[in-house]
Amino acid sequence: MWGLAQNRRVAHKFLRNKKQEWEEYRSEVTAFELRKSLPVL
Repeated sequence: MWGLAQNRRVAHKFLRNKKQEWEEYRSEVTAFELRKSLPVL
């Protein structure tokens, strides 16, 4: 069985990876967003 310290390390790494994944996702511009927003600019 894992100890509390090991659980915290796993949780920390998981959250760090999810934050990085979210940053990569939100920085992408989709074709839909370009069609919708580009004419306004």
